[in-house]
Amino acid sequence: MLRTNNHILGLLALIFLLSSAWGVLAADALPDVVVFYREECNDCRHMDDLLEELQELYRGLVIVHIEEQETGAADLMWSLSTKYGIFPATFPIIFVGDQGIVGIGRDKELLLRSTVRNCVFNGCDSPIARINEKPFPWITLATILVVALVLSVWLLQ
Repeated sequence: MLRTNNHILGLLALIFLLSSAWGVLAADALPDVVVFYREECNDCRHMDDLLEELQELYRGLVIVHIEEQETGAADLMWSLSTKYGIFPATFPIIFVGDQGIVGIGRDKELLLRSTVRNCVFNGCDSPIARINEKPFPWITLATILVVALVLSVWLLQ
């Protein structure tokens, strides 16, 4: 009976450890859409209306607006533009999924709608993740695996 209780406690500890590890390995909450805009930009307001509509349609959609004059905005905009292979010639500049959208127009609106829809239903990485690619937490994973191995050996005794 005591051995069975030890096995149950060990299994519970192993389950707790693995579930905790999942939280450590999960990605931080990052925006789905990053929008660079300029104050008093009519084109920016037009696309912002569309983004608000999409945000109402897809409640979990996280959109970050960055004004071009904010500290660090230009560096971030150019880093993203380089990763997406676009030239930010006009505002707004919108990054979502694997698309970098510059300016406005019906084609840009349709591209934004379809890309957001695809990201909502199929998932996609945050644009920020493209420049903030974190290295895989090998040390954390190795530690968890060693502890899990020790627990499983202890349970088999």
